Amino acid sequence: VLKKDVSWTYTAPDIPRSHWIEQGHDEEYAGNMEGCLRRIKRDVERIRNGEEDYYCACLDYEDQLSILHDNGMLPHFKELAD
Repeated sequence: VLKKDVSWTYTAPDIPRSHWIEQGHDEEYAGNMEGCLRRIKRDVERIRNGEEDYYCACLDYEDQLSILHDNGMLPHFKELAD
């Protein structure tokens, strides 16, 4: 249940493309992660705005590169869970 009169600003910090490269991942992985972060933010905003019958697919990775654990993603997962 969403509370009324609450600021639902997406507060997770941006993760620069260079973060993934510095972690030893290639350009393809970095690009996939940028897309993943965009999808998470989009889905969080749609859910919080009360969009009816919205299917949250931001973590549906069929035919896509798997996401490996990275602490930088935790704030984004927290935004999705809240």
